[in-house]
Amino acid sequence: MSPASTRPAARWRSRLQEGTTSTSRGRPVVGHTVRDTGGQVPKPIRAALYLRLSRDAEDSTSIASQEQDCRDFCRLRGWEVVQVVSDVDVSGAIRPEDRSGFREILDNLSEVDVVVARSVDRFSRVTAHFAALVEMLTGRGATLADVQGQVDLTSPYGKFVTTIMVAFAEMERETIKARILRSRGELRRQGRWLGGAAPYGFRLVEKDGGKALDLDGYAQGVLTRVVRRVVEGVTLSQEVDRLNSSGERSPGTYRKLARGEWHPPMVWEEWTYSALYQLLRSEVLRGYRVVGKRSDRRAVRDEFGAPVRVGPALLDDETWYELQDALDRAGQTNRRPRRKATLLLHVAWCPNCDETLYYNSREYRGKRLDLYTCEAARYKRVRDKGLCPGISVNAARLEEQVEDWLLTRFGPIEFQVQRRVGGGSDRRVKLDGLTADIDALAADLAVLRGAARDAVLRQLEARQEALEEIEAEPDTPERWEWVPTGRTVADEWKARDTAERRLLLLDFNIRATVTPANGRRAWDPERIHVGRHVEDPEAEALEAIRRELEEL
Repeated sequence: MSPASTRPAARWRSRLQEGTTSTSRGRPVVGHTVRDTGGQVPKPIRAALYLRLSRDAEDSTSIASQEQDCRDFCRLRGWEVVQVVSDVDVSGAIRPEDRSGFREILDNLSEVDVVVARSVDRFSRVTAHFAALVEMLTGRGATLADVQGQVDLTSPYGKFVTTIMVAFAEMERETIKARILRSRGELRRQGRWLGGAAPYGFRLVEKDGGKALDLDGYAQGVLTRVVRRVVEGVTLSQEVDRLNSSGERSPGTYRKLARGEWHPPMVWEEWTYSALYQLLRSEVLRGYRVVGKRSDRRAVRDEFGAPVRVGPALLDDETWYELQDALDRAGQTNRRPRRKATLLLHVAWCPNCDETLYYNSREYRGKRLDLYTCEAARYKRVRDKGLCPGISVNAARLEEQVEDWLLTRFGPIEFQVQRRVGGGSDRRVKLDGLTADIDALAADLAVLRGAARDAVLRQLEARQEALEEIEAEPDTPERWEWVPTGRTVADEWKARDTAERRLLLLDFNIRATVTPANGRRAWDPERIHVGRHVEDPEAEALEAIRRELEEL
């Protein structure tokens, strides 16, 4: 064999010794060091494919098309794809190591030689983040490559050009960000929706060539009923249980159905306590634009400090404040409490402990033996004080006896509700709204500086002037009256569920006092004393006289 014919093989062996391989065009693989194989045929380079999008879409930049391009790139070079990860709805401004997908590559970096992406901006759009990523991968024996050929880390010049490309991507990101902010500001002034799914209770409609919010009939009905019950005193725990047991579509399920994404045998998502709490606390129910998440959610305000409206109000201002007061009074938080209210909570009473009886679920030999018990029955330390031997009573029998007593005495009577008429309710709602605006702006003012602080100060002054104008208006005392409903108490009781029946018992001031069993095991109805309990008899008598005078 002539010396000339051996030169290509010699060059190939030389490159192996130097630690590089070549592509089909003879160009060296970017910055990759071949593993020492002890003179054997080298193993394929192990590649991890990284795919990223700020928002997935079925176009040329979709996750699927990125993966196909990266796989074709690796196949032409004989690289083995050992891992494919993606970050969807993740900005290029976030550090790669802080992304859940890229973190999987870093955790498995000992099994990877090169990380491949479609373009250099998929790795990062921040120059400092990209430089730190290159340094970290190089230190761990790996490198980067992109389908478009922008990355070259084999020489100082290549690294310089790559850094310039990342800098251009960073500039592009800032330009896009500024354009989006200007666009959102204009849409906000026009009362248009800024993008994303509509909040539960609303739907998106066309408006002047764009999108706006309108009320959704089904979801509005669900929320209106929830709000009414919570204002009347039903706990969020009970509402979540009722919504799930009645088959009401949760926000997640309803959204999938509307988009045509839900198909059998998919299981409907359940309502959750935290999600319902956040929804009832959000001013989006008033038609306002809100930003932030969970406890940081707040209404967006215009230059005068007033909340920006982006749709019709699902709740009027008066109902909104009643709802917030009800949540505050009940001590509701964004976490579901362990204990649930039952039919006779604060209705069934222990006279010795002077406290309500609590519901205890029990089962014996396959039979339900639920009980109402007092604190002394549950804790020996309380019984040892000698004030109460402990009260335990069959739950089903007690509830049945209280129900019979109520319907026997009040069942045929017409059911009435108390409502506010006349008075200054509108003025009070305006005052509450302005006071809440001022409190929110004052809280923001404490952490702001410079131009942002000056802007909030102007908003605060505008809200304060509006408040003073309302306070200067004459105030008319509020007046309440009883309004007939056309239904009897028995009709109302039958139409209500357990939580609403408990509220009815409390409205009628019903109290069931249970005496000790004194060793008797058989059911004894004589232990139960049901009647109306009045904390202030004089006030009750005056109220009865007032109602009689109104009927004359």
